[in-house]
Amino acid sequence: MSTTIGSLPFLEQIDFFKGKTNLPTRTWADVYAAEHDWAFVVAGATKRDLLQDMRGAVEKAISTGSTLEQFRKDFDKIVGQHGWQYNGGQAWRTQTIFETNLRQSYNAGREAQMADPELRKKRPYGLYRHGDSAHPRPQHLAWNGTVLPLDDAWWSTHTPQNGWGCKCKKFMISDRDVERMGLKVGPAPVVEYETRIIGVNSPNGPRTVRVPLGIDPGFEHAPGQSRLSSAVPPLRAHDPLPAPGERPSPVPSAGLPNRRPPGPLPAPRPAATSRLMPEDLADDEYVSRFLGEFGATQDSPAVFRDKTGDSVVIGRGLFTDAKSGALKVSERGRARELLLLADALQEPDEIWVRLEWQHEQSKAVVRRRYISRLELDGEAVPALAVFEVGADGWDGITTLAPAGSDPDYLEQLRVGVRLYRRLDGDQ
Repeated sequence: MSTTIGSLPFLEQIDFFKGKTNLPTRTWADVYAAEHDWAFVVAGATKRDLLQDMRGAVEKAISTGSTLEQFRKDFDKIVGQHGWQYNGGQAWRTQTIFETNLRQSYNAGREAQMADPELRKKRPYGLYRHGDSAHPRPQHLAWNGTVLPLDDAWWSTHTPQNGWGCKCKKFMISDRDVERMGLKVGPAPVVEYETRIIGVNSPNGPRTVRVPLGIDPGFEHAPGQSRLSSAVPPLRAHDPLPAPGERPSPVPSAGLPNRRPPGPLPAPRPAATSRLMPEDLADDEYVSRFLGEFGATQDSPAVFRDKTGDSVVIGRGLFTDAKSGALKVSERGRARELLLLADALQEPDEIWVRLEWQHEQSKAVVRRRYISRLELDGEAVPALAVFEVGADGWDGITTLAPAGSDPDYLEQLRVGVRLYRRLDGDQ
């Protein structure tokens, strides 16, 4: 299959594959399902040098669009160099390694593209199309033409590739596409599960797995989804942003200058009081409303790109405890103001970047800070919202208190290098 779009390499596919770690295994069942988002494996390849050379051959195929026949030449050369005794015939083994890695990395790259909220607004549905497999599976044929919203839970288990040799595909389509092609949205096909035994030849022994009927064990996941979910920044446990009225502690810069803010912040933007949610909602509802602002759900993260083109992965993990996985939203007492944080990300007054040195970890962390002020109907002072994110997680501030308008406090939030400023009068 082609791994390029026109004459350009498929960068999301390449990035996904490069993010894998080589993992020696004895059988295909040693690494299962979404674990393949993180690990590059060749069943039976236990020597690291052999595995590294195999990885290089696959990466070459992905990056250059080389053919199966070219891969087979590289495979034979590597096998000869390492004296590897593998199971199965050369034709079957090379096709399995080649096609599975190329198709799943391609599908993961497409899933990364489909997470873009702006694209989802234009094409909010997924269309299942059966491929041209030599021996089509009855269930895959039955799913052909299925149209569902991209955040439908059915896609979490039925996003292609759905088995060894499966050539089914998932496409993004719009309302206009649905009408033009004579399709209809939903309902999702009924999912029946079956129990399968895997790893019969594994040194770890056989085990049972439960998979949807029609999907081979190990393929019951959306390629790359676990990688995307793990990219959601956690709530930062240290160096919190200063609350309004507090003086920020001086943190030495690790490279970016702390420049004097050039001029005042833009005037606050007018906003409806509906940006403040009711006080008696459940944590799940607060989180779902925040995620919905970015086209994400609690089960499906989305990639948000800010005014400068930088990305933040938005998902449930923003608000969960790292150990228990439980939501922690209301404990800070500002759950009803979460939509103000969404405003800070989507329509900031300014974006600043700062490189801070972390003494405990002996490393520098780049953080982006989004600052927004809103003039809410009926409120005496502007609402302030600040969202800050870096490799070590995120933190945020929201307040309707007068201290949030203190000029000295606001100026001390504007540190580092300014990347973006909203023009006065822009809404």
